[in-house]
Amino acid sequence: MLQSKEPADTIEGFVVIDKPKGPTSHQIDYWVRQMTGVARVGHIGTLDPYASGVLVMALGKAARLIDVAHEDPKEYVGVMRFHGDIEEQKVRELFALFTDEIYQLPPLRSAVARVLRKRRIYTLEILEIRERMVLFRVKCDSGTYIRTLCLDIGHVSGLGGNMEELRRISTGPFTEDMAVTLQDFSDACHFYRKGERRKLQEMVKDISFLFRDKPKIVVKKSTLWTISHGSDLFPGGVKAILGNPVRGDRVWVVTEDNAIVGTGKMLSSYNELSDLKIVDFDRILITPPHNTTIDAERRKSNVVRPETSRGRAKIQKPAGKLPGYIPGAKKREGPRTGDDGQRRGSGSKGTAPGFSKKKDRRRTHGRPSHR
Repeated sequence: MLQSKEPADTIEGFVVIDKPKGPTSHQIDYWVRQMTGVARVGHIGTLDPYASGVLVMALGKAARLIDVAHEDPKEYVGVMRFHGDIEEQKVRELFALFTDEIYQLPPLRSAVARVLRKRRIYTLEILEIRERMVLFRVKCDSGTYIRTLCLDIGHVSGLGGNMEELRRISTGPFTEDMAVTLQDFSDACHFYRKGERRKLQEMVKDISFLFRDKPKIVVKKSTLWTISHGSDLFPGGVKAILGNPVRGDRVWVVTEDNAIVGTGKMLSSYNELSDLKIVDFDRILITPPHNTTIDAERRKSNVVRPETSRGRAKIQKPAGKLPGYIPGAKKREGPRTGDDGQRRGSGSKGTAPGFSKKKDRRRTHGRPSHR
């Protein structure tokens, strides 16, 4: 596989790879990185080496949205084998029992901590039953282990069972009909380097494709500087809200020119806006502007003395005496000072009147004695 000589920032977005059986998801990452020359490449949802199907690759800036894309459910088609003869009605009852929130313990060979966790099975549909084999379709939360699901169903049946085949058919908005083979993607990258870019551009989905079903918020240009420096979004910076997002919904934020700014979750519903911030960003995709007028004014206002920012500030040395126009400091009278401002003895130094100085018994022949 040839490595691209194109700059890494020229290709960014999502491409749906039809993963074959055999290689790991991390191997696919490496091959795509070699094909495109893009430095940042990652996959959305790890597939078992023996599984095939939709493996969404995030390229360039899109790699920062992998965790966001994990929030969307995934859909699979698989084959399960029971380890004994079982009636069809019993199979349907078992599958209905697991169509809900379930608890799973990740397998020993997994990329996550092996702790009990909760996942939701949205649909678990039986497509065909033939003797001990069951062809099924499942839609579930991201992070659900289908192999473990088959083992659990077999355990509850009392017969045992295991997964025979698995193919992922969708990941959020990315579906099987968008998938391309590794060979086709390699050819498209080759033609891209030759100047024929149309084929690769058709394969790579824009970053905004991930949010096509999410509510959208359009912000004013005046808020871009503060957002790029870490500020959240307040009602004063909103120009329009497309959709009806409620508290907790994920939204994507764009400029007036429809360029994506970032994504976050709503802190209040669209019809209950107040003076408080409305979007808590968790991904910012714009970079802070440089050498702009507003940027220069903000930098200038943060400097009290221009010489200080360059390290050439002069330090004023104290004069020998106060100037003539400044009156001298008045003498402060206190419990231990007299009219002349001199400190009086407190008894700790000198000899108080009426007391005789005691002889130091420890002195012998003019030398101090040591105990």
